[in-house]
Amino acid sequence: MSNVDVVQRTAAALPSPFESAMAAAATATATATATATTVTAPTNTGTPASLVTMAATKPTTISSSTSLGTATSATATTTTTATATTNNITNNILNTIPQIGVIGIKRTRNGDHKEGRISKSRQRTFTKSMEPPVLSFYGTQPVPLPSRFGSLKKRLVAGHESALQASWGRLLDALRDEVKHIEKEGSGLIPSLDFTDIDDAAKVEPFGAQLKRYGIGVIRGVVPSADASRWVEETKTYLETKHEYKPPPAQDPTCFDFFWTPAQVRSRAHPHVLQAQRFAMSLWNTNNDDRLATRFPITYADRIRIESVSNGHLTVNGAAQPTHEDSLIAAAAAASSAQIAQVDNGSLERWEQDGYGRGGLYDAIFKGDWESYDAWDPAGRINATSDLYNGAGACSMMRLFQGILALTVVEPGMIRLLPSPKLSTAYFLLRPFFVPKEGPPEQGAGSAEWDAYLDASNWTLEKEQSTVIHGAVPGHAQRVTAAWHPHLQLDKSLVTPPTLQAGDYIVWHPDQPYQFSNTNYRSSSRPQTSSSSGGGGGGGGPAPPDMTSMLVYTPAAPLTQTNALFLARQRKAFLRGHPGPDFDSTGTGLGSEAPHTGRLGEKDIREVGGEEGLQAMGLAPWNLSAASTSSSSSIRHHQHHHHHHKHAHSSSSSSSKGKKDAASADSMDVDAAPTSRSSSRDSRSSSTSSSTHAEAEVVRLANIILFPDRYDFYMPTRASSPVPSSRDRSEKERERERERDRSNKERENRDRDKDRDKGRIEINKSTKVSSSSSS
Repeated sequence: MSNVDVVQRTAAALPSPFESAMAAAATATATATATATTVTAPTNTGTPASLVTMAATKPTTISSSTSLGTATSATATTTTTATATTNNITNNILNTIPQIGVIGIKRTRNGDHKEGRISKSRQRTFTKSMEPPVLSFYGTQPVPLPSRFGSLKKRLVAGHESALQASWGRLLDALRDEVKHIEKEGSGLIPSLDFTDIDDAAKVEPFGAQLKRYGIGVIRGVVPSADASRWVEETKTYLETKHEYKPPPAQDPTCFDFFWTPAQVRSRAHPHVLQAQRFAMSLWNTNNDDRLATRFPITYADRIRIESVSNGHLTVNGAAQPTHEDSLIAAAAAASSAQIAQVDNGSLERWEQDGYGRGGLYDAIFKGDWESYDAWDPAGRINATSDLYNGAGACSMMRLFQGILALTVVEPGMIRLLPSPKLSTAYFLLRPFFVPKEGPPEQGAGSAEWDAYLDASNWTLEKEQSTVIHGAVPGHAQRVTAAWHPHLQLDKSLVTPPTLQAGDYIVWHPDQPYQFSNTNYRSSSRPQTSSSSGGGGGGGGPAPPDMTSMLVYTPAAPLTQTNALFLARQRKAFLRGHPGPDFDSTGTGLGSEAPHTGRLGEKDIREVGGEEGLQAMGLAPWNLSAASTSSSSSIRHHQHHHHHHKHAHSSSSSSSKGKKDAASADSMDVDAAPTSRSSSRDSRSSSTSSSTHAEAEVVRLANIILFPDRYDFYMPTRASSPVPSSRDRSEKERERERERDRSNKERENRDRDKDRDKGRIEINKSTKVSSSSSS
């Protein structure tokens, strides 16, 4: 295993009251410093290698004014070997830490002794990191869920037991060959394409085939490097303003909960980024009936990843103290070297009827026919609910691609992905239904024992389905681990993308497992930012003190009705400077960026992306007829500037590499989409000059949702009558009203005439009386 394949996990800061408790727990668990039990798996050479290694370490504390370099380069002390597991360490930590009045710890309340009263955990949502079940990801046993999940699993397999058992065998055979293929080809499976070539059909075709086969693609030079460097410097200044913010997750200390930094706002609105997203989404197998508009990419406000060397100048002030749960997670992460990858867009929701079951996205897999599952058909995702539990950071928006925009040079090792979207998805969805007849081999067992353990004949469908869904807990992303998902062989199947230059954009399928390194993954010099460029050149020397790595999460999301509803909430958060809605589940705006100096607004978005940039943020309505010309003009506006910053990666080499990879993909086409949908790919994907009725309806509804004062809308009743009969009834009602009006007018006229006649009679009488008296 190479150095870049190792994910080092550093302990985040622990409040000082917990350090002694951690030490006490470790001492109680082992006679020396605590370490762990090792579970082995086959290596590249056929001999067993460590799948799960756990070691307890003492983390280093950091102050509330946190230098990013100091926080991210803190390392755990080395330990000696003993016999304790991470689960024992975690349990001892839980039992040893006192129940004191610290944020996130249960605090006894007067009267809690009374019968029937349960003590509540008083925890500020702002400092909440993750619930305790996350600790299970670093252990050996998954978390049992409530009993309803056992019933759910039973309903999913009912009537398909034989088909599922047979499909499981076929899946394991396919996975075994797939892992060998991935191990042999490595990062060569990931295609790349220059941004300037996205309209070149000859180059797009092999790139698209490779991306759909392996689920990953790199679009080079989307943002000019000069723009990227300028955004980095502007963001560094922005972050140095003192403010209160939510500290990074304990197990991922370089991922910050900022949402409206200059780098994020400008990159999301940039016309090249929007064009790259539109191009990538056009590769999906859409048809004319799908209620989505891929030609209108919209913004999802996600976080930013920042890494700096230990003596770097970038300092983020005002971090809140880590919580009790942060401390536990940090300890578990530091004590475990287990392979853990993440799958976004929900976890339990993929099995639940109210989640992805709404659209039947994975029905074929649950019925024992995973081969017919089309990973690139968006129809089953449009009406899915991916966040049933309102978890902190769980995504509520439908995204067709996860994505990262590199604003500095990123060497291999920052991220690793599993390039098999169809097989990996089918596997982690079916894994909870199957159990091994014989458990994993003992430490030191040979490859033959491991082959026997992984063989399909050793796995059977559970007779009585348990409540365990491996790697899934409410409110958190799906995890796949080496211990719970052994057939994925994460030590072999996770590959590193090639070097990303500033301005490159990498995208991957939303069901794809991926893994971030949460420490300094580089062993030598750091990339230069604009503040330090212009000096001497070249490589090999020690890194300058102000080196910063910065990546912006930039997923690609199409316009849909539900996405428009989310965009309305997100627009309000942007205007107020509050965190993205998915990261502020209480709506309190804690961790707000409102007081920041230099926070960008609507005017800045217009300057960067024009009308299209405003539309992506829900700040301007969509217009189908103007979509084509608006997109073309925005691209032309930046094209001449981009031409001078084209990367050294030649398009010819990318093209030849794409042809080679396409040939490799043809030899093992396990992810080929079913012809029923792929052959009917919507023409709107390749041309923005035409629209469909479904797309027009999506645009109409989105405009109504986001701009109700400008657009009329009709909301039918639950049992509305057909239009013709309703029109007839309305006409009759109007006729009756006209008849009533005529009757009223006639009555008024008659009364008026009577009054007039009565007046004349009175006048005549008075005249006669006056004349007789005078005579």
